[in-house]
Amino acid sequence: MLLSLHNAKQSKPISIWYLLRYFKGYWGAITATMLFMMASKVATSFDPIYLKKIIDTVSTGSTISTLSTFLIIYFALKLITALFEYLRDLIFAPAEMGIARTLSVELFSHLLSLPIKYHHDQKIGGLSRKITRGGRAVQFILDFMVINILPTAFELIFVTILLFKLYAPVYALITFVTIVLYTWFTIWATEKRQKFRMGMLQADDEVAGLEVDALTNIETVKYFNSEASQMERYHPSVNKRYDLSVSSNKLFALISGVQAIILLVGLGLILYLAIRQTLVGILTIGDLVLLTTYIMRLSAPIGVLGFIYRSIKDSLVDLDGMAKVLNEPLGISEPKHPKLPKNPKGKIVFKNVSFGYNDKRQILKDISLTVKPGQKVAFVGPSGVGKSTIVKLLFRLYEATTGEITIDGVSITELGKDGRRALMAIVPQDPALFNATIGDNIRFALSRAQSRDSHFSTQKEIENAAKLASLDTFIASLPDKYDTTVGERGVKLSGGEKQRVAIARAVIRNPKILVFDEATSSLDSKSEKAILGTLNIASKGRTTVAIAHRLSTIADYDVIYVVDKGVIAEHGTHAELLRSEGLYSKLWRIQAKKR
Repeated sequence: MLLSLHNAKQSKPISIWYLLRYFKGYWGAITATMLFMMASKVATSFDPIYLKKIIDTVSTGSTISTLSTFLIIYFALKLITALFEYLRDLIFAPAEMGIARTLSVELFSHLLSLPIKYHHDQKIGGLSRKITRGGRAVQFILDFMVINILPTAFELIFVTILLFKLYAPVYALITFVTIVLYTWFTIWATEKRQKFRMGMLQADDEVAGLEVDALTNIETVKYFNSEASQMERYHPSVNKRYDLSVSSNKLFALISGVQAIILLVGLGLILYLAIRQTLVGILTIGDLVLLTTYIMRLSAPIGVLGFIYRSIKDSLVDLDGMAKVLNEPLGISEPKHPKLPKNPKGKIVFKNVSFGYNDKRQILKDISLTVKPGQKVAFVGPSGVGKSTIVKLLFRLYEATTGEITIDGVSITELGKDGRRALMAIVPQDPALFNATIGDNIRFALSRAQSRDSHFSTQKEIENAAKLASLDTFIASLPDKYDTTVGERGVKLSGGEKQRVAIARAVIRNPKILVFDEATSSLDSKSEKAILGTLNIASKGRTTVAIAHRLSTIADYDVIYVVDKGVIAEHGTHAELLRSEGLYSKLWRIQAKKR
């Protein structure tokens, strides 16, 4: 299991071979890199031989012409080595960056494609750490495999063969035994150290999760004066990471010490034998210099080889975290040949739809309903009964356990993502905005095709959407107008302003279906009244679906569905539901008392 790491989730080891799938398009550059690398190592392995010849020539008083020839060859080999190393680096750098880029693009694309449930189960900080560490690991492994490990291995083999050819077999034998013993110990000891590394990374993910969680919710931390309690949660995790890091580094120091001893004994023995044979006249001074040069040449790369092997094993642990993300199943499969309604009008049909996160937690049970084109319908009921889940199923963020949902006669499983998003838009309860400009946040809803279409005037459409959302007057009062940055999650805007940006973002595509998921529940009464007026304007001529907590906001809707315990308990107009004296009537009276 050389240079690999077992991944229980995948039931197979993660190894350097995992990266081969990303080499497509770069094999030519990698092959050229390897050829230049081998050529440089051959040249650098021969130059000590000509250094020996130079020294022996000087010692024996040979002719200047002979000495000059050896000098020219010696410096030519040095020049060739430098040239080949330059060409190796020149060719490999773009390939290395390209492979890392390919992996980064695939990872980010895969993350965006993963089902919403996966993201709900993750800590953002820990996930971000895995991505960052994985990206670094890829570059590290590629760099050191091509620039260090493979060249060093080639050099060790080549020099061992040269020693066997030029001198007594004992020199090659000692070199071979030293390399084998050093390599065996490095692999054995590094495998023992990996459990500390794995634990340290898990602790680091936990620390990152706590950091991001606290900083993302810094206002809440400040409001409740909970800095001390956050630190109480933070200390155990950071202490655990510290303890594991110290243990790992202590073991690392021990491994390095033993490696140094193995290297010192092996290469020291070669030097001792060479000096003895030189003193008795078996070897010349040039031979001693040659062997000493080889010893020095070998000691550095062998020593570095141990460090690099340990580092690559650490990087494989980092790569394992990223590989687990890449191997996460997408969950919801999209159709290969998506369909689109021939004449979309915004008709929605739920037919015997049920949904549950698992067998023990059923959220919706046998929901059947029809929303006519242009109709305004609302879903109301107590908290936690499945109202918002209906919207998630409509957008196919979750897959219905049983039943079918259609839009204009086409199943949402056949529409495809682009089709669903073209027909529908949502104004959520929490209008999460990107840390970008107001214009960019509104433009976010446009598809790439719309953004590229020369007939689609993006800025004009942004301004029209802002006007429809009653946002134009506010934007006109800003110094930077549409180029005003809204801050992290829109922190620089008020609740009402963020909600209007969300409305503009929803209507810019002119969807047939507009969904309001408790769009005013977090606003004060004054802002709510203003936003309700905006929503009414924005929803004209569209099918409107609203999830509402405040019943007064949907009293004028065409149909109100009352959801309770995962089923449609009753439905009708506001007046009909009040007369029926059911759950809706009860909720209305409770809210009326509060008003």
